[in-house]
Amino acid sequence: MNNNWHVNPELYEISQSSLISLVNAGLPSSIPNILYHRGYTTPSAVLDYLRPSLFDFNSPFLFKDMEKIVRRLDKAQKTCEKVLIYGDYDVDGVTATALLYKALQKFGFNVLVHIPKRDDGYGLHKNIIEKAAQNGISVIITVDCGITACEEIELASDLGLEVIITDHHEPGEVLPQAYGILNAKVKDSGYPFRHLAGVGVAYKLVQALFVYYGFPFDLCGTEGDYLDLVALGTIADIVPLIGENRILVRYGLQLMEKTKHPGLRALLEECGLSGKKLKAGQISFIVAPRINAAGRMDTARLALNLFLEDNFEHALAIAKELTTENQRRQATERKILQEAEDILNQGPLPPVIVLSSPAWHHGVIGIVASRLVEKYHCPVFMISEEEDKAKGSARGIEGYNVIEELRKADALLLNYGGHKQAAGFTLLRENIDSLRQLLITNFLASGIVFKQCFKIDAQVSLDLVDFNLEQELAQMAPFGAENPAPLLLTENLTVKKVQTVGKEEDHLKVFLQCGNEYLEAIGFKRGNEYKEFSALEKIDMVYTLEVNEYFQEKKLQAVIKDYRPAGEDKAVDISSGLPDSSLESLAQTAATTEKEEQKKETQTKCKCLTREMLVEFYKHLKALSIHNNNNNNNIFSWQPDSAKPEQMEMIKVLEELGIISWLGGTGPYLLKINSEKRNNLKNSLRFRTLSSK
Repeated sequence: MNNNWHVNPELYEISQSSLISLVNAGLPSSIPNILYHRGYTTPSAVLDYLRPSLFDFNSPFLFKDMEKIVRRLDKAQKTCEKVLIYGDYDVDGVTATALLYKALQKFGFNVLVHIPKRDDGYGLHKNIIEKAAQNGISVIITVDCGITACEEIELASDLGLEVIITDHHEPGEVLPQAYGILNAKVKDSGYPFRHLAGVGVAYKLVQALFVYYGFPFDLCGTEGDYLDLVALGTIADIVPLIGENRILVRYGLQLMEKTKHPGLRALLEECGLSGKKLKAGQISFIVAPRINAAGRMDTARLALNLFLEDNFEHALAIAKELTTENQRRQATERKILQEAEDILNQGPLPPVIVLSSPAWHHGVIGIVASRLVEKYHCPVFMISEEEDKAKGSARGIEGYNVIEELRKADALLLNYGGHKQAAGFTLLRENIDSLRQLLITNFLASGIVFKQCFKIDAQVSLDLVDFNLEQELAQMAPFGAENPAPLLLTENLTVKKVQTVGKEEDHLKVFLQCGNEYLEAIGFKRGNEYKEFSALEKIDMVYTLEVNEYFQEKKLQAVIKDYRPAGEDKAVDISSGLPDSSLESLAQTAATTEKEEQKKETQTKCKCLTREMLVEFYKHLKALSIHNNNNNNNIFSWQPDSAKPEQMEMIKVLEELGIISWLGGTGPYLLKINSEKRNNLKNSLRFRTLSSK
């Protein structure tokens, strides 16, 4: 239990704010209220959040090195040079590798693939570079790695190889001397959105190649072969689901439901998700662990083969192998977690947990570190000891940057890399105790106090908790990192029944009542709290809402995030109606800058949209489609008129209604008119909002 709760106040000023146009357009007031406190304070910001548009993609050529990279690859294609894609063994790395391999094959490249084993360690390796040179490879493209591989890329250069880095990890103080770098976290990269996953960066390279070669854009758009893989890798890598990532995932999940990839189709069937409407959470907790299991327990080549397989039956056999590997991973994880907790129970909890053992599988310690962070809410460094070396995995929490802490310990490490909240490292076994002491000393010197805080989006009475509320809040999906599902608080709930569920009885199921209303709640990984929960008669509970579907029966259930005895320590407001600053900064990152937001507002105020405007605009597009192609496939190129900013709003309305599909491009755009699609303009939130100004 944790009593540090903060509840967003009601936005009573909404009637005086610009967000009233959204409410007038039929959006439940709870949504703009929640989004206001998350930093989305203008109608255009809320519309772009709730109805993300493929027309808001950034041009891949904003990467300052993109043009020269594309020209170098074009030279390699024309002269039949051997190109090696050097991937990584997690879901992000595997999907990025598969995506780029498929695209380069389609373009006619002489392309090979290498994914290291986890035993080899993360990143580029000198022995593979040497073998590549011996085998006549002239270009290496890294995916999801390479940004800190200065020595390895220097070796490649000495051997006559040119290296193109596509990565999203934090760069070091010195950049590798690569032929070109695509990484939005690099200073002056030119790309405005910093949070792409590795597969997102690879997708940007593919986008640029499609533009350069003039291939049919439908291979890259909403009817193509790539957005589903991009969504899978993006969700699995737990990058922020804001801005461009939100667009990629929203449309990628839709494409995944009808995926053309035999491997992905087979995996969804093996997971029991075939034919279902997919959510980001299902990808995170059901699909991604199976793919990751291959790289964790043995080799990620098995997972890569799944995505490259063209035969569905063969793919299904691979998917079943991945399920077996995942079960083996789960058993190993449970064993290591229990051993780690046994160690921690022997004494007082340190401010930074640093644990090591020669018995721990290095492919699983990262997951265990995440579990310990969830339970103890402090940074965790898990280390697998080998003969003379050791491999570690670190997980941080808000306010603690694991990469920065590893930088401070650079003298004790052989190498390291990753993100602010997750990183990997290697060191000599003899340095483990010194690392532990240094991490704890640095933490104590910092004066940081970790205090978990639940930022509650809304306080609701149980009579308002129903399927309608769940559907309202579901408009904020896809949920994930930095776009969490709305947290709700309901007070004074009577505990009617408590039981443990699951194969290992490690989950908690609770039946709750308030007046004449009832609610079922599930507490994942809370089975050990059975006695504590059973002793409570009435509780206040913080939770998210979801629909649990079992054998075609749908039930509303709460997912327990925290609870306390009813009436204890009343929750306090975050502020007096102002946005939460931490989430506001994220929203501003997603929407670039507040200045650009104001510019957007000015543009959308140019004209109030009307039905007549949309009809005339559609006729204009239809005429273009007839004029621009002779194949009667309704595919055509369109360049918006910069003097008519309302055109971009109208194209987004048609996209929202499914009348127009984006197939590629960032201006000019390649579009398809879905001739069979007819829809009422009033079904578009964007139209209702912009026509009521």
